Amino acid sequence: MQTKRIENEELQDTIRAFAAYLTSKGRKQSTIKRYVYDLEDFIGWLQKHKHVSSNNIWSSLVTKDYENYFFDLKENRHYSEKTMHRVFIVLNRMYQFLQLSSPGLSNPLKNMNLVIQPDRALRDEDFISEKEELQLKKTLVSLEGLSEKQLPARPLLIDRNACILMLLLDYGLSLQELVSLNMHHVHFENDTLTIPPVSGIARTIKLTIDDKKKLYKYYKIIPEAVRPKYHTFDPLFIAFDFNRNTYRWVYENDAPKELTEIAVQKMIRQEVARAGLRKGISGQHFRNTFILRLIQNGVSEQEIVKRVGFKTKLSLKRYYDYTKNKTLLS
Repeated sequence: MQTKRIENEELQDTIRAFAAYLTSKGRKQSTIKRYVYDLEDFIGWLQKHKHVSSNNIWSSLVTKDYENYFFDLKENRHYSEKTMHRVFIVLNRMYQFLQLSSPGLSNPLKNMNLVIQPDRALRDEDFISEKEELQLKKTLVSLEGLSEKQLPARPLLIDRNACILMLLLDYGLSLQELVSLNMHHVHFENDTLTIPPVSGIARTIKLTIDDKKKLYKYYKIIPEAVRPKYHTFDPLFIAFDFNRNTYRWVYENDAPKELTEIAVQKMIRQEVARAGLRKGISGQHFRNTFILRLIQNGVSEQEIVKRVGFKTKLSLKRYYDYTKNKTLLS
């Protein structure tokens, strides 16, 4: 497990040991990558905002340090409460791991004066409006606001990025599901995608003819030398190398390099900013909007659970509560 953003070898070793521990507990590699990313982000923040010694970084931190970090995530970086809750879990589990070898190590997170509610009531800002959707889709296929470095690559990326938005907003995939798609899941011959059970229940979705054509166009525009092979475990969405102006290839795996969840989030942030929309719009906003529109269109609760891949209909309660409150206020 690489720790690309941390130069200190001691910290690298600690995070690698944590990753190995998570692997031994059966955690998925995608989950472990997310944990490592969150830890790297936290350590990077510490190095920027607080003078700490790498030799005793974990024992030197106090509750106030974590409160300041989460304040920054919320106020300056516009993290959602759900994302903040995930980061909290990662940092908390890091301490649990460290306490296995250092039982006397205290966990400052236990005394945090911060309420994080992953299941809070939904608000208007948790969705995107039709106006925002139209503006974003218009921007995705335009060249406006691109740098000189970005312009040459745009013809190769327009279709990929448009298909990503399509699957998140028009079909309700989660980011985890999106980046987990490989060519075994793609069935151009019958216009369907098989969605793997990485964050919910496995299901098959039917694409419209137009959307199938969009996905196929993206697939075919990838240069043949680095194009994912049909009916293989090659990833559907692959990373791009701006220095070489082509899609990336992993020679060790003899396969295209998969697009990560982090890279998709970055792409969304960049396109949202280019479209002049409000900060904080994410893949979750698209999925939320998909679910809300199904409810507004009168789709049955059972059918929504099936389409979205929820494990239980209880996951829909917040959406129905939001719809009910909007009706009462209107």
